[in-house]
Amino acid sequence: MKKLWISILVVLVVFPMMFQSSVKAATPISIIIDGVRLSTDQAPVMVNGRTMVPLRAIFEAFNATIKWNQKAQTVTATKDDTTIMLKIGSKTATINNKAVTLDVPGLNLKGRTMVPTRFVSEALGHEVGWNPKTQVVTITTSASNVGNAGPVSNVVAQDVSDFGDGRDLQVSFTRVANESLVDHYRVLIVKSGNILNLSSAQTIASYNYSTVLPTGTNPSIKLTSASRTVDGDSIKSNQAYVAYVLTVGKGSNASALSSGSSTMTLVNKTVAAINNVQVNDISDYGDGRDLSVSFNKLSDESKVSSYRIFVVKATNYSNFNLATANNVTSANYTLVSKTGNNITQTLSSGARDVDGALVKTGVSYRVFVMAIDSSNAANNVLSSVSSAITLSNIGVSNLSVSDVNNYNDGRDLRVSFTHATDETYISQYRILVVPTSYYSSFSLAEANNISSAYYTAVSTTGTTTNQVLTSSTRDVRGALIKNGVNYKVYILSIGSSNTGNVLSSPSSVITLLNDSSVSIVSNLSVSDVNDYGDGRDLRVSFTHPTDETYISQYRIMVVPTSYYSSFSLAEANNVSSSNYTSVSTSGSSTSQVLNSSTRDVLGASIKNGTSYRVYVLTIGSGIYWDSNVLSSASSVITLLNDSSVKAVTNLSVSDVNDYGDGRDLKVSFSHATDETYINQYRIMVVPTSDYSSFSLSDANNVSSANYTSVSTSGNSTSQVLDSSARDVRGNLIKAGTSYKVYVLSIGSGNYAGPNALSWESSVITLSTTKSPLISVTDVTYKEDKGRILISFVKSANESNISEYRVLVVPSKQGFGSADAIEVRSSYYTSVTPNGTNPSIFTATRDVNGDSIVKAVKYKVYVLAVANNSGVQNGGLSNSTEEFEI
Repeated sequence: MKKLWISILVVLVVFPMMFQSSVKAATPISIIIDGVRLSTDQAPVMVNGRTMVPLRAIFEAFNATIKWNQKAQTVTATKDDTTIMLKIGSKTATINNKAVTLDVPGLNLKGRTMVPTRFVSEALGHEVGWNPKTQVVTITTSASNVGNAGPVSNVVAQDVSDFGDGRDLQVSFTRVANESLVDHYRVLIVKSGNILNLSSAQTIASYNYSTVLPTGTNPSIKLTSASRTVDGDSIKSNQAYVAYVLTVGKGSNASALSSGSSTMTLVNKTVAAINNVQVNDISDYGDGRDLSVSFNKLSDESKVSSYRIFVVKATNYSNFNLATANNVTSANYTLVSKTGNNITQTLSSGARDVDGALVKTGVSYRVFVMAIDSSNAANNVLSSVSSAITLSNIGVSNLSVSDVNNYNDGRDLRVSFTHATDETYISQYRILVVPTSYYSSFSLAEANNISSAYYTAVSTTGTTTNQVLTSSTRDVRGALIKNGVNYKVYILSIGSSNTGNVLSSPSSVITLLNDSSVSIVSNLSVSDVNDYGDGRDLRVSFTHPTDETYISQYRIMVVPTSYYSSFSLAEANNVSSSNYTSVSTSGSSTSQVLNSSTRDVLGASIKNGTSYRVYVLTIGSGIYWDSNVLSSASSVITLLNDSSVKAVTNLSVSDVNDYGDGRDLKVSFSHATDETYINQYRIMVVPTSDYSSFSLSDANNVSSANYTSVSTSGNSTSQVLDSSARDVRGNLIKAGTSYKVYVLSIGSGNYAGPNALSWESSVITLSTTKSPLISVTDVTYKEDKGRILISFVKSANESNISEYRVLVVPSKQGFGSADAIEVRSSYYTSVTPNGTNPSIFTATRDVNGDSIVKAVKYKVYVLAVANNSGVQNGGLSNSTEEFEI
């Protein structure tokens, strides 16, 4: 029994060793033919010291034809004039019918016929080498260093991706028949319409083609984002291309260029990027309902199935990218269906950020939006990030309004509300009074744009506000608050830092009423009825209240329009008795011409040329002695003397040039029909910042240097002002300033006093729209007997230049183009362009009119001035160095 077990053990040890000596299939063996690894479906094996390889793979690598006789178990291979025949299991083979002995016969292995590599290779005239250390067989064919590898065929270019670069382009081709002659292939991309030949293909720089090594199979290569055309341009969408392949031979083997592929144009079919992602804090729920996200829809939504809104903590947004967005769970983003319109989405109370935390106040967030490609998730596109937003609970509550007085102005209106519970991010509250006729269109956007003169600011002090407005309070349209108008009130909470403003819901409607028996007059009108030049020219008419039981009198108050914006019931009650006209309650209406001594509410005599509005104050009596009420204002009236000096008509203004001074302004008007008593007209240019206060009195006092005189010749005037024209304040007229123009008719003879002022023109702001002049260069100076010799290089193009002005400036004085344009003509030296570089002596004064003296340092500038081609001034040179004479 013991001997039996020993025998079995010997068999188990010896049998594997015997098998290993005959077939070493486990050892990896590589076969390299002319530098190219032979690819086989059955790995080469070592049998008795000889490398065995699948017969079909080796013969096809040598381009030999093969015939297999299944019945006789023989294989016949033919290459050129050599024919080899082997029989499986036989150590005898024939080469051209001559018998040769094999060290190892052919055999079957796993369904493949294996033949000895060395015998087959040498029989066909090829050299064979063996490296036992690396287990590599090298075969060098007899044709490896002669001949032409030839061009590849079937070059095909395809659009395979949507990156918008070389990654979209795939090129495939059929390799050459004998790759033993090929060192490598070069894939060349050419813009459609360009020509490529062999000589030019061989000179392409290496970074402008893609290299493919021979593998024994037909290549298919996908280019990279860095791939370029043969011209060095990046490959991109919407450009037509043709692909070529250059076969580069080994050693002296010639190269060959393929035919071009069909023309193809890369089309980016991905979802486009999303833009204009905006975020706003719109409510005060303390959750996602406070956050509104808007963005512009894609112009082409054909590839879009939906959008996803991602809320990201601001501290983490820099790490958020497309890959991260694609992995966010559905519970942590908001899904939005495409609508075909730009989208505004308010999130829900359960909205979470991408970390899974509920959206809430006090946390800074940024928002991304991703467009979802309905066919390929890899093509999803992520927007750029929104601005940061911190949600804050800044809304007020318990808003209420009440009518508490009878002043017929803002003092009748009390506004009460409870402040926001968290005022950390609130800088102030604004009380906005909105006429109900405007209510339907009032919004947060409009509330944010209300002028500071049209709301009442309230600080965050305390927990509630209970405020009676003032007499000068105005509604959001700028009208004084008054009885008889329906209003709603809003509170705008102003957020600080990055927190948005929040508009409250409206209050209930309130209409202020005077609950006493003292009522305002109605149907107030004014007219110019005479030509005395005083109060006798002004008629005031109005209808009395129906019930005058508790009214003692009416007071007519004439208010200059310059004072109109601040006139109120409080001021009307305080007007001196010498500055209004009393009217009794007799009759149902009043139509009264004032007297010559009538004064306005400021105590000035009423006169022609001043603009007024008229009010009527109803005075209470008895128990209503302190319940006076003020009417609304009349229309504006300016008394004129119609019998002699009359104002011009049809006044218009236009911007006609681009000098940047008065020459840009054309003023046109029709003369007065009767000019018998008119001496001249004066064109007065008034900055709109002075408009509200400019009157006949102001016009009469304008300095002669600050208006343009026009004679009475002709029926009309259409005059372009000159470069030195100044506005009524004495400033040179210039581009960028808004003006209104008036024309003052100047009386003569017996009418030398009562001049007449026209209505104002429309507003005009002069602009310069053409290119500025090119300034001169290389300004140099030289002192000569107290005078300064200036030389400079003229402008390259003098076609638009009327003159050069040489300007001497004290070096300590700031000086620029605007300053240069305003220098008076007597304080600079003018040089006419003549095509040569000027060299002239300057005058002896600087730009301020001061004599040029010793011990004072100066600089010299040259200003190129426009001609009538309409090019703006401003071609000022650099200065010379400092000097003194």
